[in-house]
Amino acid sequence: MKKIVLLVLALTFLLSTGCQSRAISRFTGADLKLELPDDFDKPISFASGRKGEKDLFYWSIDGQMKVKTYTDWGLLESHIVFVNK
Repeated sequence: MKKIVLLVLALTFLLSTGCQSRAISRFTGADLKLELPDDFDKPISFASGRKGEKDLFYWSIDGQMKVKTYTDWGLLESHIVFVNK
């Protein structure tokens, strides 16, 4: 019984610490909320699938095309900025 209680507490902690996975969203029924970048103006596209990563391709407020990559746990996220030479 003690192991079950500890497992439930551990799972509750993991689920409440900011997991950005749709699998958790499907399990809990809660909406998955991803924070838009500070310089977000309007979307171009959104893609998901690669090892739990989600890519938001968007126009920034200064007119640049950028990609924000979200990961399941919010770690090692990246940005891509497109430049014209």
